[in-house]
Amino acid sequence: MKKRHKISKWLTIVSVALMTITASGTAIIPSTAQAAVAQSFSDVPVNHWAYDAVTKLTQAGIVDGYSDRYYKGDKTITRYEMAIIVAKAMDKYDTANDTNKQLIDKLSAEFASELNKLGARVAKVETKTNTWISGETRFRYMGNTSNAPGVSKLHGSDKFDYRQRIKINANINDNMSVTARVNASGKMGNYDNSNGSTVTFDIFAVTAKNALGFDSIRAGRFPYDAFSHGILGKSIGVDGVRFDKTIGAAQFTGSVNNVVGNGTAANAYKDSVTGDAKTLTTAQINFKASKNVNVMGGYYWSDVSGFSSTNGVGGTMNITTGDSFANSKGWAVGFDAKLGDKLLLIGDYVSTKLNNVSGSHLSDSPKGWAIELTSATKFRPAFFEGKPLTDYTKVNDFGWAVSYRSIEAGATPYGASGFDGQALSYMSGAYPVFLKGTDNIKGVFLAVAKTIAKNVVWTTELQDLKIKDSKLTGGVSNLGKYYHTKIDFFY
Repeated sequence: MKKRHKISKWLTIVSVALMTITASGTAIIPSTAQAAVAQSFSDVPVNHWAYDAVTKLTQAGIVDGYSDRYYKGDKTITRYEMAIIVAKAMDKYDTANDTNKQLIDKLSAEFASELNKLGARVAKVETKTNTWISGETRFRYMGNTSNAPGVSKLHGSDKFDYRQRIKINANINDNMSVTARVNASGKMGNYDNSNGSTVTFDIFAVTAKNALGFDSIRAGRFPYDAFSHGILGKSIGVDGVRFDKTIGAAQFTGSVNNVVGNGTAANAYKDSVTGDAKTLTTAQINFKASKNVNVMGGYYWSDVSGFSSTNGVGGTMNITTGDSFANSKGWAVGFDAKLGDKLLLIGDYVSTKLNNVSGSHLSDSPKGWAIELTSATKFRPAFFEGKPLTDYTKVNDFGWAVSYRSIEAGATPYGASGFDGQALSYMSGAYPVFLKGTDNIKGVFLAVAKTIAKNVVWTTELQDLKIKDSKLTGGVSNLGKYYHTKIDFFY
């Protein structure tokens, strides 16, 4: 449920709400007129659950300015003042994790009457539309220094690309919502070429709350975010279904997804476009080990096969031995820990069993791990680019992330290898890291970002990648450095 645009409309209309919030998000002393409005609302009892809920949202960075000036244990606040806090939390709904989203939903339901009273026109607006549209525009410059044989450096207009996104969010009813996104991308200077204008729906999904015994069920096409912090993941369209359920203090997530089926993947798997889906199934438990530490663990089953050629051209693995396997399964564990208020440490480990291995070079029990240290503590814990580094609404907000990954051949299923696509390169040759940036790879990744103007973010990324096991590549070990810098506009 996305409330940002709706809340923005009535906060603009209602001067009372605007005058209560400063540019930094800290409440100020209300004027006489505001105090009169506030006094028309009853107090929130000192033992009301909303205080604890808002405190948790404050600790997560969802709410700013909630401090002793609001509540000291012996001083209540009015439902009017609490509604202002809830409105600010609703404005950060998209950046919250599932647990905090549930808190925001619960708070918005509790204070729905006050929210409606603050915005006299909100009820009329809701009757006219249940749909919100947002957009993103990106321009990017990229390059590489290749040390691998047969890998060309990006050159000419291939160093420049663009991406245009239009996102649609809508409420179907009180318990169902839909999200869809149109994605247009391509290389600059190639308007009349197929590489110049590729338009797809990379998201279209329906989410149902409190359905079939689950807290939520999401079905359709969505970025793959159901397992680990991103060592298994995908930033664009994966078709499937996700189930979420709170079990005591733990959060269960299950999913079934077709992770292969477009572009080069379709060429590699001819049967994936003729009805034989390459499916990845997962089950995972996530729970809070302490105030600042979350841990997760789960199991996966993959129908996705792996294969290679003797010259490295084609195939799904970053090896040149001609080995292959039929399918795989494995387990993964991970953690995320806040180190004070300004640092977040994230780690994942995966152990895989390859079935029906053909060839004598490939291990049937590959492992992989990744770790990241970042300043992005106010967003859902995930490896970059599974989360933003800055708040695009806050000018001069600065963020960074540094990570390292070490992934053996076959450790993660092709099509859901979390870091594929981060290293930019041509897709031809024996070592196209754009397609195989996770398999048989080790390397460091660095990203820095700054909000240079409201709703405008500048990000620069650098990777230095090497082959994990050069015996599987005939001695080739260094793949070179890959970098890009980009400007994103949000609206």
